[in-house]
Amino acid sequence: MDAAIDALDLNLLRVAAALHETGSVTATARRLGVTQAAASNALARLRGACGGDPLFVRTAQGMAATPRGERVARAAAAALAAVAESIAAPAAFDPATTTRRFTLRMTDIGEVVFLPALLATLRYEAPGATLRTVALSSGDTPAALARGEVDLAIGFLPELREGWYQQRLFEQRYVVLRRAGAAGAVTRAAYLRAAHVAIESPGTGHRIVERALRAQGLERRVALQVPDFLAAVMLVARTDLLCTVPAKLAQAAGESLPVQSSPVPVDLPGFSIHQYWHPRAHPDAAVRWLRERIAGRFVESSSTPSRARRATGASR
Repeated sequence: MDAAIDALDLNLLRVAAALHETGSVTATARRLGVTQAAASNALARLRGACGGDPLFVRTAQGMAATPRGERVARAAAAALAAVAESIAAPAAFDPATTTRRFTLRMTDIGEVVFLPALLATLRYEAPGATLRTVALSSGDTPAALARGEVDLAIGFLPELREGWYQQRLFEQRYVVLRRAGAAGAVTRAAYLRAAHVAIESPGTGHRIVERALRAQGLERRVALQVPDFLAAVMLVARTDLLCTVPAKLAQAAGESLPVQSSPVPVDLPGFSIHQYWHPRAHPDAAVRWLRERIAGRFVESSSTPSRARRATGASR
């Protein structure tokens, strides 16, 4: 192992990490400030160092990593980030004078739950700062974080399990939301018999509802499918449809809409809401400040104490 490392040009790790993120030799060369021929040559040398494994293969969508290429690229990115973090001087950050725009990846649920408190925090502590939210698919989120296009991803994102810093904020459970004043209890039989509005939200992990029902051999009657939770909540307030939603969304909806909630009468798993960030953003003083404000407002004391950690298991 030591001999292999001694013979390896460590600059090749930059090529592996960049190619994994961009999926393009041309884009990798542009990012690293080298010619395309130099990037291709570096890839060939890295393949030789890895015993001839192709590491990346050309597909219709660009250069895709082989299983070994995936391992090499992720390890390279983590190593480079660790080196950068260890040698970088902390950048000064003054929230009172900053004009930084923070970009957060979250769903419409997150916007309802998080943004009022975050905007209040910025108004008093960082009045010149602004927020921008983006809705990305689960497949696009890792690349956006890696490129620095998104500072933090917040929500129920089980796909971000390895190679990311994360901090648990709170636990959530599902409840049944229905029109205010609707008669009768939501029993198991009533729940399965009723017409439901279901949410198809590919950027979240909320497909666990359907999976949990199927695992129990249950099937609810879905009369309508919509792509976001807010549309579903508005429809519930004006129809007899039921909707299974996270408890915090139901609480927020009940404060401004004629809806009411009750426990789900079937077994559904709970889930955790986290904030996630890329290793390259870890030493950023501005992002660290925002993470700390989010944790201060949203980490619940009833949850198991949590601290920021790499999803691979290394603590901060």
